[in-house]
Amino acid sequence: MKEQILTTILLVSIFAFFLHSADTTSGVEPGIGFSTATELKEETYSFYMDGTRNHFFKIWLEANQIIHIILRVPADVDLDMYLLSPERDVMERSDFGRGLTERISYQAPYQGYYYIVIVPFLGSKGLYTITLLIDDLPTKTMSITLTETFTVYETISEPTVVVNTVTKTVYETFTTTQIEYIEKFPWVFLGLTIIAISIIVGFRMVLESLKPSREKSSQQSS
Repeated sequence: MKEQILTTILLVSIFAFFLHSADTTSGVEPGIGFSTATELKEETYSFYMDGTRNHFFKIWLEANQIIHIILRVPADVDLDMYLLSPERDVMERSDFGRGLTERISYQAPYQGYYYIVIVPFLGSKGLYTITLLIDDLPTKTMSITLTETFTVYETISEPTVVVNTVTKTVYETFTTTQIEYIEKFPWVFLGLTIIAISIIVGFRMVLESLKPSREKSSQQSS
């Protein structure tokens, strides 16, 4: 019975040693600083966090590429994840609680090595997996239409005359005033009287001139 217990303890210790010292899938080890950061590709990796130091990784990104990082941990493990620029500025972070999956999606503004740092919260330790995916933006074909504006000068050889006929109706009101002339002296009556006398006198003179001829004619007939 005692031998079985000792054998079990030994196996557990050996298993823990291998988990502590090596990657269970790829054989790569995490870096311990920026200068020793392990370069990763689009793949899923498994590592063991002993809780005493951070894990450093790096990945090359072209401008406008989008990286998706997924960190999965057991229910009793709490790890935080940071993404840093080539200048080592923090660009994104994911720090959910214990046992929760950490996720980061980020579009690189320019090319270079971007750093991924895994930090154990309060010395948390255990196995974890990290998956990296990279998306390239699709190439877009853009059609640009340019419109130019030209100033056109038009020469007119013959002048064009436009005559607008305006018909206007004018209504005029005439006021007729009857004028009566009042003679202060009866000149008209006097004139008529003189004319009548002249006619009578003239008629008598004609008769007087014809009288001798009549008398001569009577004598001859007798």
